[in-house]
Amino acid sequence: MSQHYFSTQRQGEAVTVLLGWDRPLGHFFMVVERDDPRPDQEDYLYVNLDEPNAFELDLDFFQAKLTELGISVPPEMFEQVYLDQVFSTGNRRVTYQADGQFESASI
Repeated sequence: MSQHYFSTQRQGEAVTVLLGWDRPLGHFFMVVERDDPRPDQEDYLYVNLDEPNAFELDLDFFQAKLTELGISVPPEMFEQVYLDQVFSTGNRRVTYQADGQFESASI
């Protein structure tokens, strides 16, 4: 699977977005995790597995979900995850900067 990470802020809180392509299962996935949750908070703001159709979600759905959560990610993140699907890429870990630059490594 490919794993694309972007660390950002949401309402003053540090969060990390993980977006990717699961090559063996053939679906996209997304997790939004609080970097330092308070004791009264869940660790995750969003996990696609909570959706009733978790394995049928597309990148447009995840883009809309991030907008709903008030989180912006570089457009390059979505472009690269899409290319992972097109080229059936797996075992790739990518981290993004706010300006869209990224570093990619095989895992």
